[in-house]
Amino acid sequence: MGFVEDAKALVEDCESTIETIRNDYDNSLNEKEIKPKLLIQIKNFMENLRSSLDFTAHFLFDQYGDNSSQQNIYFPYAWDGLDLIGFRTKNRIEKCIPGITVSRPDIVAKIESYQHFADHANQWLPKFMDLNNENKHQQLTPQTKKEQKQLKISSGGTSISMGEGTSISMGPGTSISLGGMNIPGGQSFDVNKPPITTGSGKTEVITWVSFHFSTNNEAVLPLLTKSLNGVKKIVDELSNM
Repeated sequence: MGFVEDAKALVEDCESTIETIRNDYDNSLNEKEIKPKLLIQIKNFMENLRSSLDFTAHFLFDQYGDNSSQQNIYFPYAWDGLDLIGFRTKNRIEKCIPGITVSRPDIVAKIESYQHFADHANQWLPKFMDLNNENKHQQLTPQTKKEQKQLKISSGGTSISMGEGTSISMGPGTSISLGGMNIPGGQSFDVNKPPITTGSGKTEVITWVSFHFSTNNEAVLPLLTKSLNGVKKIVDELSNM
């Protein structure tokens, strides 16, 4: 197979693998323990996506690069804090894919559009790449479990949601009407102390639990999902230019 076929095959494998990761992730949450198997799955998942990007860069180099260059080929990315001017000043794309700047400036512009400075939705890319770089020096990137409470008060299709660190204090004689529910004054409430209410409605304290990468505090599953979707988009678009 060629570089493009390899890149797409890795993405397809990750699309299958992420379902297994989600299942083992849920099991680890229920058991309140991060299983080594889950860490290995996440590590392999991320490395395969990174390889998919690098294979795509190799494809572009073979098609449009300067083949007299003996440099290693990688997918170019802007690390966190590097803006467009810095990205261009450091000649990041040309250094990673020699010759493409002259032969295919349209592809250069496309690669720039994937960077974090081009669109807030691309913030996943430097986080993903940095975690991969850390994994080159560590056997596994550790994750930590975090819990966060949310107070939700709802009635008649209307609701109020409050996170940790938020509270509402009501003076005597005041009230809050919410659908068919009333919250009388003379009380303070937060996620640890729900309000006294009258009427019809529901008050619930929801505890959200997730695993986060310890090095950047990113929630694991959302970053893996964004990375998979982002890499798939990059591979599909660049392979058709």
